[in-house]
Amino acid sequence: MQTPAIPDNEIERLQSLIDSGLLDNDIDTDFDRFTRLAQALFGCKISLLSLVDEKRQWFKSRLGITATETPRDVSFCAHAVFNDQLLYIPDASADQRFADNPLVTGAPAIRLYAGVPLHSVDGLPLGTLCIIDDIPRELNALQLTLLQDLAALAETEIARSTLARQAAQLQRDKKLVEQHRQRLTGFIESSRLATWEWNVQTGDAIFNERWAQMLGYDLYDLLPLSVDTWLKLVHPTDKAQSERLLQRHFDGEIPFYELECRMQHKDGHWVWILTQGKVISRTEQGQPRLMAGTHQDISERKASEQAITEAYSLLQRVCRNAGLDISGHDKR
Repeated sequence: MQTPAIPDNEIERLQSLIDSGLLDNDIDTDFDRFTRLAQALFGCKISLLSLVDEKRQWFKSRLGITATETPRDVSFCAHAVFNDQLLYIPDASADQRFADNPLVTGAPAIRLYAGVPLHSVDGLPLGTLCIIDDIPRELNALQLTLLQDLAALAETEIARSTLARQAAQLQRDKKLVEQHRQRLTGFIESSRLATWEWNVQTGDAIFNERWAQMLGYDLYDLLPLSVDTWLKLVHPTDKAQSERLLQRHFDGEIPFYELECRMQHKDGHWVWILTQGKVISRTEQGQPRLMAGTHQDISERKASEQAITEAYSLLQRVCRNAGLDISGHDKR
């Protein structure tokens, strides 16, 4: 017995079979029409719409047989899938490839076999539409053409079923994404965070309204938006530190970009901003493509830190004038 060989694209083929959603699910009557037509058109005992899995062939639709699957290593359909073309055997008992196959020597006693590969939407063979009889039979050219035509119609149903399943999954994914987006929006709004996105390759940038409001602007006032929008507003002293931290993050030395910097308010004063971000996509060459992050107004914290520093400096001066040594307290 000749065991069916494994196609070179087997990994992709099996993944396509899984993605189709056809395998191991409830019987779909939409596919029964093809096995009914095949049985009636050719007057055969058995007609199958088979799907060839890793170790077996499973019958998506079957007429004339009670078995729901057979091992792949004895499968006729697996030969058709490997060659990706019509497999026609008038008498399997007289064919040295199949004469000692258990499906020939035992039930269902295959003699005639004719199977046409069925393809996924991306052109990979998933299984066959086949007809089987327990007596040797010759099929003429027209009959073989009709079987191929019927298989082409079955492929159309496979495509329809697969695309319908993918469309339904897409709707579920979109709904889930929208739920996540709403939760994230709620979190951002409640935290009063500003958000930004930066295309490192083009310089294009996206800021939310809160980003502009922190600096006293309406977002419209800052159009057109780009990385230059940020560069024009950030304190010159802080730009060099930003460039160093960005480069370290781009090079993978630090997992996140984080900087406390001053940005100029529309009224002219400086606002302390904590900016945090991370590269979220890279080019094929490994260069940063897209970066995203947040801005947080930390002016009040900075003012408190400055007040504490000034108060402590005043305390030191008073203690020195009073002849008191508070250096030990500094260490603690």
